Amino acid sequence: MLSYVRLLIIFTLLTALSTTTAFAETPLETQQQPEDLPRIIELFETQRDHVVSVQTEMAAPMGGFSPFFRNDGEPVRGQGSGFIVDENGLTITNWHVVSGAQSIQVTMADGSAHPARLIGADPTTDIALIQIDAPNRLASVRLGRSQDIQPGQWVVAIGSPFGLEHSVTVGVLSATGRQIGVGAYDNFLQTDASINPGNSGGPLFNLDGEVVGVNTAIIRNGRGIGFAVPVDTVTEILPQLRDRGHVVRGFLGAGVQDMSPDLAETYGLEPRDGVLLRSVEQNGPAQRAGLRAGDIITQIAGTRTEESSDLLNTVARISPGDSVRVTYRRDSEERQTEVTVTERPDPDRREIERTRERARNFDPDRLGVVLLPMSRTLAGRVGSPPGVGVYVDRIEAGSPASGVLQQGDVLLQIGEVEINDPSQVPRVLREQPRERPIRILIRRGGEPHFVAIRFAGE
Repeated sequence: MLSYVRLLIIFTLLTALSTTTAFAETPLETQQQPEDLPRIIELFETQRDHVVSVQTEMAAPMGGFSPFFRNDGEPVRGQGSGFIVDENGLTITNWHVVSGAQSIQVTMADGSAHPARLIGADPTTDIALIQIDAPNRLASVRLGRSQDIQPGQWVVAIGSPFGLEHSVTVGVLSATGRQIGVGAYDNFLQTDASINPGNSGGPLFNLDGEVVGVNTAIIRNGRGIGFAVPVDTVTEILPQLRDRGHVVRGFLGAGVQDMSPDLAETYGLEPRDGVLLRSVEQNGPAQRAGLRAGDIITQIAGTRTEESSDLLNTVARISPGDSVRVTYRRDSEERQTEVTVTERPDPDRREIERTRERARNFDPDRLGVVLLPMSRTLAGRVGSPPGVGVYVDRIEAGSPASGVLQQGDVLLQIGEVEINDPSQVPRVLREQPRERPIRILIRRGGEPHFVAIRFAGE
């Protein structure tokens, strides 16, 4: 006879099994769906046309060894995402996606590709503005307000993780105001919507289809943790990026820090009673106003400064040359002074200009390769007869040949003309009709191979 305990276990298992079976047999259409279930499919279908994949190319360094770049004669290629903010093709992406690029190209949701150029960038917030060269007006996103979104709300990321264009991931906003140690103006949205390499520069949407952030950073080895620049930051700097190409910020000329409970106690204060000046630059705005290390700023331009981010962001918004009132504490006494703010030094501005010039100065009518005569040494390297064809030694980033020819190819024929000397190539190219791509015969890996190259403007 079975014991009472064994009978009870059998009864419990049978009850659970019958409950599971009953649920499985319930018609799908009668099962209740949560009222707040995100309508992700609809959001993706309406917003995907506003999101682009960003491809970049830059030249590998000449000579020497670099652990960060290829050095085999091939351009270094990068991948990111972006979103259109203006019908004329103005597009937001990350600065680290386009920094140093000699060529920028975007791919739309319909698969069409268009060249783009850098308009402006702000390395401090890792935001860049590019202009898509498209023949038609482009549909743009709606920018929301990141200050209105709260932790726990659904968010949707659209981008090109690992080069997989127009992928969508879903999660919640995990936190706001995150400081992850990447700059003076750290203020990130944290989300568990999957963000991977290639998502950089792509939009983070709320469920109303409004952009609330720019996907920017991940924690290495941290699963399910991604960070986005708040869209309020983008909205604030966008006019300067469009009109100036860079962002101008106010500068106090002082190092600041938050106070720990113990440090605040040494001043007889609470930690959020002000921001401590840890250093003051020689002949800087703060020193000229009489401030010195150890002063505690409690208010600037009418804004309370409870944390160092409050002080830095307030000063950044002040136009250089403007004077503002500063309230501070020294020797347990509250004091006031007037500070004339200067422009914050921007060591990255030269790199922004260099990136803009690289793309502007490239001649799209050249093939964009470095060709060498087929010497016996090169012929032996690639298994080709000496004097037959020319050796492709290097490809310029952003050139018509980039992505088509490879370092080590042997160029045998352009159109119907056999090529045996590099000096032939410019003349033969000029003779080819430009209304269609040019067919080229090469030898690659010891085998003949046909490719086609299309020049810009065709």
